[in-house]
Amino acid sequence: MTIFGIYYPEPEGCRTNRITLRLTDKEQEMLKDAAWKSKMSQAAFIRSKVFGSKVPELPAEVKDILHRLDYSITKIGTNINQIAHVANASGYVSSYEMRNLRERQEELEETCGRIFREIMKAYGNGSHETSPD
Repeated sequence: MTIFGIYYPEPEGCRTNRITLRLTDKEQEMLKDAAWKSKMSQAAFIRSKVFGSKVPELPAEVKDILHRLDYSITKIGTNINQIAHVANASGYVSSYEMRNLRERQEELEETCGRIFREIMKAYGNGSHETSPD
């Protein structure tokens, strides 16, 4: 698996197989609602029904990193929007804005790497029946 150009080996038991499931619009809405009420992704919800297991709770450290990742993504998205606005209005982007964008991108890449390492530490050892999506 490659994240931001950095290769991370697939953990043993990593889900690499995919199936396609065709649903009606009503079935899709029912699945979305049931997964949301169960606080699971649709894939995790389907696996829990098929295999009779629940997705384990994420460790607090991983939840914290996910929160920081969400914040970083929001921050870099805001910066990109501001830079696009300036570029559209003036026809160019300043070196300060590009440097700021690069710093946010580096922060985002570091946060993504940390979350990946935390998830591998928590789930990569095969001690859980299922892992998060």
